[in-house]
Amino acid sequence: MQELDDITLKKAARGDQKAFKSLYDLYAPFIWKVLFPISERDMTTARELLQDTFVKVYEALRQFKGESALSTWLYRIAYTTAMGHTRKRKNRFRFQPYDDTLVGSNRTDTYDDRQLARKVLDSLSTNERFLLIAREIDGISFDDLSLITGQKSGALRTRLHRLKESIRKSFPQEQLTVSEV
Repeated sequence: MQELDDITLKKAARGDQKAFKSLYDLYAPFIWKVLFPISERDMTTARELLQDTFVKVYEALRQFKGESALSTWLYRIAYTTAMGHTRKRKNRFRFQPYDDTLVGSNRTDTYDDRQLARKVLDSLSTNERFLLIAREIDGISFDDLSLITGQKSGALRTRLHRLKESIRKSFPQEQLTVSEV
């Protein structure tokens, strides 16, 4: 992912609205990909979460020290905002697999593939879905996931490995491959 240049970032941290708009314009689609599935693809909820996320970003931007990529820091804020929202509502959102509105119309998977993905994801907890999607679809590194979740990288690797094994055992008739899960 392309990162915001340092000059614009510093201006945004000082409260420059034009610079913050540049930050928003660059990262909002990325953050939307995190929030939209968590909100069960509810546009209103996803918009509220996006707004809440960027309000928190605006308030905390001066505290960003550059110890990670800005995108990782933003991802963590979006993640904690969404998980906080989930806890407040006391019900668990389901991640939905990415659809054409998120990844374009060059899809090669079949209807059956999408239904299987939905079935697999629906069987997982919110945190399991987040880990699987963040790592396998968004390609977030284990080190960045560690920064986002506050868990150790090795523990996340182990959890993901066990999660994939559990999925394979739960859906043996489906002929799942490692790349599909």
